[in-house]
Amino acid sequence: FIFLLFPKRLSLSPAYSSKFLGLCSLPGCRFKDVRRNLQKDIEELKNYGTQDIFVLCTRGELLKYRVPNLIDTYQQHGICVHHYPIPDGDAPDIAKCYKILEELRSCLESNRKTIVHCYGGLGRSCLVAACLLLQLSEALAPQQAIESLRSLRGSGAIQTIKVTRLQQVTHVLKQEQRPRTVLSSTTQRDPSGFEMLHS
Repeated sequence: FIFLLFPKRLSLSPAYSSKFLGLCSLPGCRFKDVRRNLQKDIEELKNYGTQDIFVLCTRGELLKYRVPNLIDTYQQHGICVHHYPIPDGDAPDIAKCYKILEELRSCLESNRKTIVHCYGGLGRSCLVAACLLLQLSEALAPQQAIESLRSLRGSGAIQTIKVTRLQQVTHVLKQEQRPRTVLSSTTQRDPSGFEMLHS
């Protein structure tokens, strides 16, 4: 992993500059040489003020990575769960991707601190974040969104199959009549030591 748990923050655009969207790996994961502590990870989520969490792992993955009750645990701690299972290595279909984006925007527009995670926080999570960046910015090209995420999360962010899906989503977004804000992105380290994507 490029990071421990928490989170790489995206500041999205001038209209969304006060919003919080974080990306992270799977909390509580215990697989191979990874031995996270779920209770500590949940405490860290709560310390960040997390209100909504988008879980992109399948139930099978949660079992494999030894956090079978993760969704219930989030709910017990008052975190609203949005579970959109996408098999590892796959990309969501256009309809599912669009639904995720609509819910993400709703959370952000309601000023809710929101986290997106899959297993490693690189593939599925970064794809969703890149799609959101593109939805919010008419001026942003898919490759710019990819580079923004790779500069934030590392070169493993957004694999080839997901680049193809990102291009498909971009085409759909360009068909929309909904106005979007202009976004230009740079990466820098904030005072807390986390890397953030700033507009």
